[in-house]
Order: sequence, then C-alpha cells, then structure tokens
Amino acid sequence: MEKLLLFVEVHQLKKQGFKIAAIAKKLNISRNTVYKYLNMTFEEANEYVISSKSRRK
Repeated sequence: MEKLLLFVEVHQLKKQGFKIAAIAKKLNISRNTVYKYLNMTFEEANEYVISSKSRRK
C-alpha cells in the first residue's frame, strides 16, 4: 500500500473512532507507525513520502 494512502486511511479510521491497536491490526502495520502518521500533518506526510522515494538503496 502506498504510504500516502496509508496515511489517509489511518486518519479516516481514527476519525471513525477506531483505537490505535485496531487500526494497526486492520492495516497490518505497527502501532508505532500509526502514532507516527497521526502526529504528522498532510504536508509532512507528503514530504516524508517524497524523501523516502529519493533515498538510495
């Protein structure tokens, strides 16, 4: 799943009243990742996605 889409999905589920653990389980990601996405603004998430694509492997 694309990271920006995942960011939006996390925020939608939280707005619907899901708990952190339930979001993590539903999207198959860690609770730490859920917290990270919830603490980001959309602009920060967009910059994060762009920077992760430009990293050397």
